[in-house]
Amino acid sequence: MKNILTLFTATIMVAGALLLSACAAGRNGIGFTEARNYFVQRGATIPSDLKITTQADFDRCFGEAAVMGKNGQPTPIDFSRSFAIAKVLPESDRNPQISHVSLQRGGHHELVLHYVVSCGPQRTYTVQPFILLIVDRKYKDWTISELKH
Repeated sequence: MKNILTLFTATIMVAGALLLSACAAGRNGIGFTEARNYFVQRGATIPSDLKITTQADFDRCFGEAAVMGKNGQPTPIDFSRSFAIAKVLPESDRNPQISHVSLQRGGHHELVLHYVVSCGPQRTYTVQPFILLIVDRKYKDWTISELKH
């Protein structure tokens, strides 16, 4: 009975998050590309601002993590045409996952980053989860806020 209740609760939470993300992706949605195959530099000071607008600032925070196989190279970021939005979570041994990511127009010249964080069981090692979005440079001067669901 306990397992059925847990499964039901998890299903409701996922359905709610999907609904929230579907509603948020309406006409106010801003397109982005999620950057892959990077890692947070050990000891890096993550900027308090979510926005990274130069290659030098990006390289202070992130390193490339190429892997073999199809799509194994890091997603290229051309800072003359785009900028990055980075949300870095604290290190954790609970397998945190960031999902249902969307970027919406907020108030006047404001972008709002929406996301859901879920955690799994405790593990014997830690990870530092993050999301890294590549956004058109025309939004570079807009303020960025976040809304964790």
